[in-house]
Amino acid sequence: MSKIHFLLSRINAKLWVLPAVMSACVVGWVWISYMAGTYLEPSFFSFIEVSRETLLNLFTILASTMLTVATFSVSAIANAYASVATTASPRANRIVMKDGNVRSTLGAFLATFIYAVVAITALSAFEFGPTGRFLLFLAFVVQVGWVLLSFLSWVDRVSRLGRIGDTISRVAEAGRVAFSNADLCGTLSANRRDPDEKVDGDAHILRSERFGYVQHIDLDVVQEVAEDHELEIRFGIRPGSLLTVGHPMAHVVSANRTTGAGDPYDAEIDARLNAAVTVGGERSIETDPRFALILLSEIADRALSPGVNDPGTAITVLPHQIELFHEWTLRQKERGDLSLGHKCRYSQVWVPPIEADDLVLDAFGPTARDGAGMVEVVIRLLKALQSLTFMDHPELAQAAAKYSQVVLELAEGKLVAESEKEAARKVAGIVTVE
Repeated sequence: MSKIHFLLSRINAKLWVLPAVMSACVVGWVWISYMAGTYLEPSFFSFIEVSRETLLNLFTILASTMLTVATFSVSAIANAYASVATTASPRANRIVMKDGNVRSTLGAFLATFIYAVVAITALSAFEFGPTGRFLLFLAFVVQVGWVLLSFLSWVDRVSRLGRIGDTISRVAEAGRVAFSNADLCGTLSANRRDPDEKVDGDAHILRSERFGYVQHIDLDVVQEVAEDHELEIRFGIRPGSLLTVGHPMAHVVSANRTTGAGDPYDAEIDARLNAAVTVGGERSIETDPRFALILLSEIADRALSPGVNDPGTAITVLPHQIELFHEWTLRQKERGDLSLGHKCRYSQVWVPPIEADDLVLDAFGPTARDGAGMVEVVIRLLKALQSLTFMDHPELAQAAAKYSQVVLELAEGKLVAESEKEAARKVAGIVTVE
């Protein structure tokens, strides 16, 4: 994914974009109607005659009705997003806002309201010919039909919008999209950089110029820089990494020259490479699969808080997380990232892989900590870790078996009844690497 494509996808996810585009289209239709009424023959649509007064009455009714409907819809959406932030996680709001049904329905209501207002203004200020009035009426009929269908869909959607179950499903679906991308689950189509790799002491260190989370790395640009200057660029970061100013991002090495402080290309190389790394205030689920597991774990952790005390929601989250782990193991095998010799698109770039230990901690850390005093949560969590050992991924199996001991240790410290502790020990004892 190029940087431009990434930025466009972020813009498209904004709630206002689709309504704005639809509104621009209906305004354009009013202009087309005026031009048609001015330059086409009056007899072009002579089979139907719509008077100016009739149109003004229809559009006045439509405008007043749609103002009420649009206001109600925006209020319902605002309340739903507030509910998501309160009951699930504030960081899940952006995923819920990407709901295409919500955006298209809101777009239908707002675009119809704007169309009615613009049409009333235009009919009051300009003279529309018979053809122009017919086109305005035709769009009126289409808009009313569109609004009716959207409203029927909206009645069902608004009843579920903001509910915890719907939020979990939408975060899980966004996670499935991210984890189904082999490049994102692997090394972004670059070479795999071993976390324990030792780098030549003469290598130039590329340092961050900004604070925030890595949201995207444009490896097309990075590969171009590497080819232009005959470099090997070995990143120590990937989307989701937290940066501060001066934080080392990559080691730049060359077989033909030294990229030291006196190298005339250093400033240019650093500027181009820094520009290729998009940094923002929050992580992006579109390029950071780990963030999906973190969001689900935050939802589970919120449910385990004393103020909510809903262990059932935390248990409900676990199957979604297991499914994402399954997707990750499939993508790992698809890209060959269990070995160091897989083919890649960016031959002069190295990126570190996603570590199984990090994924397990992202997914289950908060649940293990705050659910340790609830035996039902502990047992379900241990069984979830056991299921990870069946996925034919040695690193993940070892990470799951190791973390099961952490879960048991936390449970031993918080469970009161000895019978509950014994039940947890029994389940933990079967979480082993086969």
